[in-house]
Order: sequence, then C-alpha cells, then structure tokens
Amino acid sequence: MALLNDSELAKSIRDGDIKRAYFFYGKDVAVLEAFAKKLVVKLAGKDETSLNLHKLDGRKLKMSELWDCCNMLPCFADRVVVTVNDLNAESLNKDDFEYLVSMIKDLPDTTTVIFYVTGIDIYKNKKSLTDKNEKLNKLFQSVGHSCEFSFKTPSDLAKTIITKLRKAECDISKDDASYLAQKCLCEQAVINNEIEKLASYVAGGVVTREIIDDLCMRRLDADSFRLAGYIVKGDAKMAFSLISELYDMQVSTLAIIGSMTNSFCDIYRARAATSCGKGMSDISADFNYPKNREFTIRYALNDCRNVSDARIRRCIKALFEADNEAKYSNIDDRIVLERAVSVMLER
Repeated sequence: MALLNDSELAKSIRDGDIKRAYFFYGKDVAVLEAFAKKLVVKLAGKDETSLNLHKLDGRKLKMSELWDCCNMLPCFADRVVVTVNDLNAESLNKDDFEYLVSMIKDLPDTTTVIFYVTGIDIYKNKKSLTDKNEKLNKLFQSVGHSCEFSFKTPSDLAKTIITKLRKAECDISKDDASYLAQKCLCEQAVINNEIEKLASYVAGGVVTREIIDDLCMRRLDADSFRLAGYIVKGDAKMAFSLISELYDMQVSTLAIIGSMTNSFCDIYRARAATSCGKGMSDISADFNYPKNREFTIRYALNDCRNVSDARIRRCIKALFEADNEAKYSNIDDRIVLERAVSVMLER
C-alpha cells in the first residue's frame, strides 16, 4: 500500500491486487478521469444503475450518506463500489474530517471507495497538496493506494508510444515518437487516439514524421510556436503558408493571435533568462510550466537566439494591437493578422 505512479497502479490492478480505498489526483485530469472510469467498470461492471455502484458528489458530500453507501452489502456481486468526485478536504469541518478518517480506516472488506479529483484545485503550490488533502492522501496510502496523475515529458511518452505501436506490430523511431507526443501537447488521451489511427494506417509498417503530419490532429498551440519560430527567423513564406493552413482549418483570427501571443511570451521569458545566465529548469520553476509544456521552453530558448529584445517587444505589441483591431474594427480579420505578421517579420 503506497503512493504509486499510474503505470504501477495499472499493473497492480491487472494483477488482481484490489484495495479497499483509492485516491486519484493530479494535473493530467483527462487520464485520471479515464482511469477512474475504467476501474469502476472493472469492479462494478458497465451498468451505471447497478445496486452495487454508488456515485457521490464530493462538493455536496454528507458523511451519513457516505457511511450508508460504504456499509451496504453487495447484491449478487463480490463488492460494493463507492465513488466520490471532487471532495476538497479543506471544506470539511473538524468533526466531519475526523469522521471521514475513521470511516476510511474501518471500511468493510466487501467495499472499495474511489476518491478522485477532476474539477477542483487541491494544491497549495506547484508540488504540494493543502494540509487536509495531504492528510487524506496519506490515509489512503495506508489503507489502499494513492496515485498522482502528473503530466509526462515527451521523452517519457515516447517510450509508451514505441511500446504500444510495437504491440500493434508497427515501428517508430524515438525522435518521431517524441515528435508525436509534442504534437499532441503530451496529452495521453489524445496520444492514444492517434496511436490507434497510425497503427491502422501503416498496418505493420513504420510510422514516419511525414505520416504523423498527414494523419494526426493539428493542435493550435503546437502550430503557434512553429509560426513564432518562422517569424523570428524571418521566413515569410513559411509563416504565411502556415497561416493559410490555419484558416483552411477554420481557426479563428482571435484564437491564432492569442496562441501566438503565448508563444512570444515564452520567447521573451527565454530571452530574459539567458541574458542573466538562467536555463530551462529556472524558467520552468519561475513561471510554473507543467511538464507537458516544458518542451516549449526548449523551442523558445532556440528561437530567442535569433531575435533581439526590442524585436520581441515589437512583436508582442503588434499582436496586442491586432487583437484590439480584430475585436473592435470593421477591417477583415485576416487582413489584420497578416498585416501584424508583416510588421513582426521586419528586422
């Protein structure tokens, strides 16, 4: 019984090592929620109206209701499953918190409770939970298993991508697997969908970067830092070509401007960091980048070498003015954006 990562937790469940209590939390909410749903199906079946499945809203949780659900006997099944979504332990008074602790410690052997957090913030800083939520976390570790679903880096996800494609009798290089992870912004749920698509397409062959670009879903955030890179390098042809592709995909002008602004802020931070001898880890810590976004710092560090401080500020100012003009003027949005990009391309 311990704090596990998602891979260790999955192996434990596959091995049939089912505990009485689980606590799931973390930044990668999509994977967390999908995992919780799969565990519920494994333990209680697909029928959401089952007498052995009780779903409770943590925001409105009553201790008496939780106690009743946890102490029910299973009906024609091995166990009762109780899920509690989005309980913030800080919202409980002293008596309710102590009652919850005693209840979790004394769960029947035929009951499994799953507490999972998807829609609230239970962190007090980048790494640590608030005091009561950390106590709850430790409690679940002593009674069952706790798992923090953290974002993974592109290199971590590359290993998973290679393994899954090999199981489908397909191959991919480590660099291209990392590229796929970055293209999907390191979101595991999105990556899983793309792996299934790619494996079906190559049918036992090799997944190349060209195939990834042709088949995989475009993400505006990923395209925006490519666009920022073309601009700082003065590559007008590639910059306007990518803008045309985004408009062909019916991406709105305001969405493009907003995403480009984020990319240029990344470049500005990288430029400021390098000017005072700071590196990637410093930028990540100072500006609270999640793991799935840290690779953008590496791109920003490369791009900032090709541009002066004054030009970065001019680019951000041009985007700010374009945002206002697109919102409040009668000029065609595309003209507004392309004119701003022309200004940004000036050295």
